Amino acid sequence: MVGLVGKRTAGGWVVEESVEMPADRSGGYFSSCFLVTKDGKQAFLKALDIEKFDVNDLLGYLEGFKYESDLALLCRDDKLNRVVQVIETGEIDRPEQPVKVLQKVPYLVFELADGDIRDSIDVSTSVSNQWRFFVLRQTTLALLQLHSRSIAHQDVKPSNVLKFGADRLKLGDLGRASMRGRPAPHDELSRPGALNYAPFEQRYDFQPSDWVERRLTADVFHLGCLAVFNFTNVCFPEFVMQRLAEPYRPENWGAPYLEVMPHIQTAAIEALNELEKDFPEAFRSELTQIVLDLCHPDPALRARTGPKNKTQVGLLWLQRYVSRFDVLEKRAGIRGSTNA
Repeated sequence: MVGLVGKRTAGGWVVEESVEMPADRSGGYFSSCFLVTKDGKQAFLKALDIEKFDVNDLLGYLEGFKYESDLALLCRDDKLNRVVQVIETGEIDRPEQPVKVLQKVPYLVFELADGDIRDSIDVSTSVSNQWRFFVLRQTTLALLQLHSRSIAHQDVKPSNVLKFGADRLKLGDLGRASMRGRPAPHDELSRPGALNYAPFEQRYDFQPSDWVERRLTADVFHLGCLAVFNFTNVCFPEFVMQRLAEPYRPENWGAPYLEVMPHIQTAAIEALNELEKDFPEAFRSELTQIVLDLCHPDPALRARTGPKNKTQVGLLWLQRYVSRFDVLEKRAGIRGSTNA
């Protein structure tokens, strides 16, 4: 987006250079991204790419950006330290524009990450199993923080798990997040997050009426997908869909979602039978069960192997997985192997 480089934010951050972001990375589609500096420090600026959209549709995107800004500030003020911290929000004036609404660009300044986890869990490199389970534990802890504030992330994927130093991970990009009791502009979308990581029910436009079942279960599903990606670099939902018989695929299915769930479960088991050879042998059985549990086609059964108490459902679901991934991380550290 032209007109921002060289500009200074209200808080004194100078826009230094544009950062090209892949489309599947945080802020990659709706926003333009820049490196900014202040007092010798660097940060990351995300600005709504208002030039990309038709002026008639711009109001909706502005509302969505404001919603993300409000959630980011809430997370900062509530000290959710496992979520990437926003430093400043505001608008930057650009040179005179033919349409007034294109003159002010909303932006968010975030702490600068060292990158996302994809390069550090690439299966073509020598990465310890301990690190892979560390990624899962840290991501689960970040989700717990959000869920404790009734916030669903809805777009957890490898490109949104960001690295800060050698031993710190944070969850970034709240652009598709939703807070209970505070409707988001994208709440009515069947698939708020990335299509390739969309939970099965979202692909069939099935939307549970209960907020917990509709929102938090999507995060639980994405956590299961991250477990698969960590050890195989495979996008699990897409892999499952490819093994589903043509009549049962979303584009061909015309009956209730409830009736297609058994076929999806069969395809998921088939997919895991193919993928489990890439899971480390010592953890193969447990990883397979974890994925089946977290990615169950029925949102009402997802990760429900423990007590069912909907008043604390987020904590009951994910606190157990913090402990589970912690145990696996320690076991992997004792074994000290990368592939076994």
